Amino acid sequence: MREQPAGPIGPRSALGRRAMLAGAVSTTLAAVATSTGCSSTAAATTQPTSATSASKRRKYAMTWATLGTQAGPVSGGGHRAQPANLLHGSGQALLVDAGDGAVDQLAKAGVDLGTVGTVILSHLHIDHTGGLWGLIGRRYQAQIPGELVVYGPPGTQDTVAGILAGQGPLHSIVQSPTAQAFGVRAVDIEDGSVVTVGDVRVTAAQNSHYKLESDTHSQSLSYRFETPDRAIVYTGDTGPSANVEKLAAGADLLVSEITDPNDPSVTALLAQFPEDVRQRLLLHFTEEHLTAENVGLLAEQAAVKALTLTHIGVSDSRIGKARAAIAKNYDGPMKFAADLDTF
Repeated sequence: MREQPAGPIGPRSALGRRAMLAGAVSTTLAAVATSTGCSSTAAATTQPTSATSASKRRKYAMTWATLGTQAGPVSGGGHRAQPANLLHGSGQALLVDAGDGAVDQLAKAGVDLGTVGTVILSHLHIDHTGGLWGLIGRRYQAQIPGELVVYGPPGTQDTVAGILAGQGPLHSIVQSPTAQAFGVRAVDIEDGSVVTVGDVRVTAAQNSHYKLESDTHSQSLSYRFETPDRAIVYTGDTGPSANVEKLAAGADLLVSEITDPNDPSVTALLAQFPEDVRQRLLLHFTEEHLTAENVGLLAEQAAVKALTLTHIGVSDSRIGKARAAIAKNYDGPMKFAADLDTF
């Protein structure tokens, strides 16, 4: 099953400094989210609250919880979990990326697994999908009723089919008389696709995370999540991308990855490989991820109201330097997220 793609994302009204764009935010949003009827009135704040307070939010008050903020194979100092996020809006709970340990992070956040009926994957690297096995298996073993729908780029259907096939022995051991009630449905989406989950409208845009890859079939996606009162944009993994900049135009909150190619953890990782592989990986970190300078430019040119950093490929001792580099281009509210923060 494939969602029908929407028309191309509309262009921003202009480039330039945030101050120059402030008056054009509503126009820009209309261009990006054509026919949504959305307006952004949420306060521009990056101060996190407890992820366990989700049940107290008013209708539409869409929030974003960073369940796991580590950057892939780059060490987070032992205090960050693999990439995973939880979006709440009007009673809808969407798991956005599902790195290894996502189910445990949901439990730490006080989230009932039965309330999570939708998963949205940015791309199929293992640090963003490793927790799917546990999520699907735990739902079956606990006999949580209802369908789980997994949206993601081309290859998502095959990924989920493989997980289900691999869990065949579990189904033999835990025989449920109502197994048909515990379904999992995977939907491949692509650049320009629009998905509606309850009151949340989700728009996908292909980014540049696979820029250097020879496989033209694979896609890495960034997402814009909108309710009538707030717009949140999630970069997923990406390098600099005009498509992502258009997607993020005027957003109330930009949730962006960040990578420091010169971080000691990256240097140590690269040292394990032969020279040719090392050079290819260095290009990956510099062109298919966002440096602090890249993040600042993206936030500035898209005129976002607030910025949250996750998928943090920066050592704790270097975060101050990264913050200063972002601030050279972006003067809005900024927060480096911790696991279980809610924005």
